[in-house]
Amino acid sequence: MSNYKYFPLIKTRDAELKALSKFDSIYFDQTLPIYELTKSRKAKVAPDGDIHRRMSTIKDIQGERPFILDLTSNEKYINPQIEQLLNESKGFAEWRYFLDFYRELNIIPMIHIYDDDDFTQVQHFVREMSSLKEFLAVRLPYDLDEYKKYIRPIISSLSHGCKIYVIIDGEQATSDNVNDISAGCMFACEELDEFNASIEDIVTVSTSFPLNPKDYGTDEAGDIPILEETIFREVSSHYPIKYGDYASINIQQVEIRGGTFIPRIDIALEQMFMYKRYRREKGSYPLCAKKVLSDKRYKPLGIWADKEIALAAADIPSGISPSFWIAVRINYFMTSRVLLRNRIS
Repeated sequence: MSNYKYFPLIKTRDAELKALSKFDSIYFDQTLPIYELTKSRKAKVAPDGDIHRRMSTIKDIQGERPFILDLTSNEKYINPQIEQLLNESKGFAEWRYFLDFYRELNIIPMIHIYDDDDFTQVQHFVREMSSLKEFLAVRLPYDLDEYKKYIRPIISSLSHGCKIYVIIDGEQATSDNVNDISAGCMFACEELDEFNASIEDIVTVSTSFPLNPKDYGTDEAGDIPILEETIFREVSSHYPIKYGDYASINIQQVEIRGGTFIPRIDIALEQMFMYKRYRREKGSYPLCAKKVLSDKRYKPLGIWADKEIALAAADIPSGISPSFWIAVRINYFMTSRVLLRNRIS
């Protein structure tokens, strides 16, 4: 097993990348991010959203630290460049070329599997990349009927000394499906047991942050359970897994248009989020921040997120957009997850 404590699965959007750029090194060094590469914001020179702009930002954030690199298949965030990289012909030749282009970065490549019975191109990719890399990664849904079918061709194609990270993706967790996700992850671990010698870590990831937090409280305040912790607690009591999540981002990631949002600040406690939410005419982000500071459950961690909350409470917020405060939430959440892992390990 690796020494990493935390595996956040992060789409390369502005809020997520800002949060990571402010992530303190003491916590970052214990974290192995899984970046799901998405197109950048549209610009005149790149109307489709150039992915190389996102890679440049990742380079600035990561430095020499390793990271897992995945490619999005989400229609909202994909572009022709990413579609080309997902082409499986010649052993995912375009994906391999892209990885070679960024060979100075410490990338752990994601293995892409299509739901069919022909693993020829996947095995070609694994043979080529495992001769160059110490680690590869593969991401599988939690509800497969079998896992050996997909893992065995990968393991058999690994060069000597190369291991894989297996990410079991629970996607959106709710009170209705949390037990199913836990059971699915445990079944995956059972299926993967015979391949342990070639697996560096098995990581469970999911998210339970809702589309509408106010469904969990009043218009102005409430508490939201962090079901990722419930899943991890259940599965890790039976199998030696690592903790991952979507860094407090809802899987649907609905874009909030200017003028339609209600200012809100979310803070992660150990097993739940608390939120403070006040309309602009009632006090906006400064009042949200004041309410956070007056809540005895809030514990400052001495990080960027705390500084931004303090500035807003002093009526001088650095940002007043939803994206900015999502970055604050992510920054605090990720830090709290590393601290929690260290506390219970």
